[in-house]
Amino acid sequence: MRRLFFRVFLVLLTSLGPGIALAELVVVVNARNGVAAMTRNEVINVFFGRNRQFFNGVEAMPVDLDDAHPKRAQSYKLLVGKDVSEINAYWSRQVFTGRMQAPPRLASTEEVVKWVAANPGGIGFVELSRADARVRVVYELKR
Repeated sequence: MRRLFFRVFLVLLTSLGPGIALAELVVVVNARNGVAAMTRNEVINVFFGRNRQFFNGVEAMPVDLDDAHPKRAQSYKLLVGKDVSEINAYWSRQVFTGRMQAPPRLASTEEVVKWVAANPGGIGFVELSRADARVRVVYELKR
């Protein structure tokens, strides 16, 4: 009986598609920031330090996840098609040349939500299920 249940479960799971196992990732900002939506290019420019302010003049304060967190790799793969080693190399060059510092890194998406909620210019990647009233979803990372 357990084998039958397991097989039915596997068939059902695989029929729902590959995206069912992956949480939907979104970019969130502080709920009081005033930014309602962002384009892909705006998100890229903020996370790579090219834009240091949002369009409304609020200083952008991106926050990132630790290298070991699987959502970090997924976020950058969806946003710019690059893996974590390429992102780390980019930030190493920026830091070495003195241009800018990499965003701070946190261990979990819950910590990202808390950090974004505590900073008016905060912006970060989280699972849609983690976004609450403290933050506003401004961009959805598409597969």
